[in-house]
Amino acid sequence: MSLDQRLVQTAVMGSAESEIPVLLPMRAERARAYRQTHAEDTFWCGQWLGGCRGRLTIKVPDGKVAHFAHVPGPGRVTCHRTSMGVSGADHLFIKQQILAWLAGQNIVTTARLPEDADRLGRELLFEPGGHGCLRLLLESDAALPTAEEGTQLLLGPHIAHDPHQLTLHGYGLRVRCDTDGDTRRVMIGTQLHGRTEWHTLDACSLTSWGLSTPAVEEVRRLRTTVTGFPHRAASARPASAARPVAAPQTADDRPTAVDALRKAVEDQLSTSRLRHCLTQAEAATRGGASAEENELLRRAADLLLARERGVGVSPPSTPPPRRGRLSRGGRSGASPAGKAAEAVADLLDTLDRRRGHLPSAEQQRLVTQLQAKAATAGPWLTRHQRRRIAVWEKRTLPAAAPAAAAAPLGRVPVLPAAATEAPARPVSPRQRGVPRRPSVIPTDIDAVADTARDVLEHAARLGTTISWDRLCAQVKGLAELSEEHQRRALKAASARSPRPLAALITTGDRTPHPHYRHAARAGGGPAGQEAWQQAVADIHAAFRPGTPPPGARPDGGRG
Repeated sequence: MSLDQRLVQTAVMGSAESEIPVLLPMRAERARAYRQTHAEDTFWCGQWLGGCRGRLTIKVPDGKVAHFAHVPGPGRVTCHRTSMGVSGADHLFIKQQILAWLAGQNIVTTARLPEDADRLGRELLFEPGGHGCLRLLLESDAALPTAEEGTQLLLGPHIAHDPHQLTLHGYGLRVRCDTDGDTRRVMIGTQLHGRTEWHTLDACSLTSWGLSTPAVEEVRRLRTTVTGFPHRAASARPASAARPVAAPQTADDRPTAVDALRKAVEDQLSTSRLRHCLTQAEAATRGGASAEENELLRRAADLLLARERGVGVSPPSTPPPRRGRLSRGGRSGASPAGKAAEAVADLLDTLDRRRGHLPSAEQQRLVTQLQAKAATAGPWLTRHQRRRIAVWEKRTLPAAAPAAAAAPLGRVPVLPAAATEAPARPVSPRQRGVPRRPSVIPTDIDAVADTARDVLEHAARLGTTISWDRLCAQVKGLAELSEEHQRRALKAASARSPRPLAALITTGDRTPHPHYRHAARAGGGPAGQEAWQQAVADIHAAFRPGTPPPGARPDGGRG
């Protein structure tokens, strides 16, 4: 059965304002039964789907899959909804099922679906009473936020976790939806080193330190020192052998260490002090601990883990001065440079959220404000913020002053050119030793191809695709090349791939980019939807972890 790419598989039930998602079965017989069961119900292209608020009806045509269709009528507006497939209402399924799951644990929760995102459903926020905040990022092009106190982050299956955070905590949490009959079932994933374990919500729980899965419990068990078992004190080494530096050297120190730990937990002392007291108490009770002492040790370990993961309430301490974005609570007393740095962060967030949806005049106005605030902020800006500013300046210059892109009139310099050109990733071997040109438009297509290969192969190893805008943001100089030179660079980047890596590049509506269709036709192959999906699957399989990389030789070298 050939698929019609204009099909709408999801809707909401009851009204245009409803948040009750529905998924229409694709098979004709099941769709007819579904239509008969819900004969008294109405379906809508609802506002929470990013739709036109129009009425929908169920269509079961011959030769196509069953789908929802807009009811024709006078005054019907054009629908600009972008996500219409089986995953088009996943954010509503997730909201509905997580709220029910938390209610089953007697946890009163508020849920929020931010309306100012690039696309509705990109992000979900849950605030369970007394348990901090759960933040879910579902879109593959969503930028990872900085760690926020009291917030636990869950990412969609195609968003890469911060490697540093994975190493620090031992795991990362994910969320996805699987089709289960006529609905979508929410699954919670625990990304470990080399694999991700998925569990239903019924197997998970929300604890005092955050959302927990069976895999998370195992990580915590392995990372928490087990105490209170006398038989573990028996050792082949003599009692006089060296003990940890922090361990008390006399039995009289045991009550002191336990009391100090109790005070650190109850008084919410600093993390470093809590860790020191916990180490002391664990060493003092190594030969055996009472039930009360074991409970105290467990509470301290949980509190320490929660702080290190950024979940829960932190101790009331004065943070040291830091560079970069100021906390919102400290705005009023900040210096002009600090306030300007805060404004820079807000402007960057606005530009990133509305990327691709800004009129050129509005984008120019925001970038002009960004330049002025950045000049005032000066040393308060982080290197990452400077790079983002440079990216937005480069994107805006062609529209603002195409004839004078090299030196726009009235442009406020943010930082020296050498600082803005600091590479975000290791320089490829082909680029080492080559002096950087002062121009922002590189002419070395091979260098662009090398960087594009790194980014696209990374996406292939993650088993995902990447939008053209995001690829251009990560590959310096790609957007400035002509269309023909872009194709040459992407062709060179695919030298060791079984299929053109351009297959991994998508447009804003998640369809294959024209560069892939051109590459497929140039190679004499089909360029249709099914051929594209097969090409993506072949590339993912070739770069799947554990399989030899394309072009590898038996001796471990590269061809």
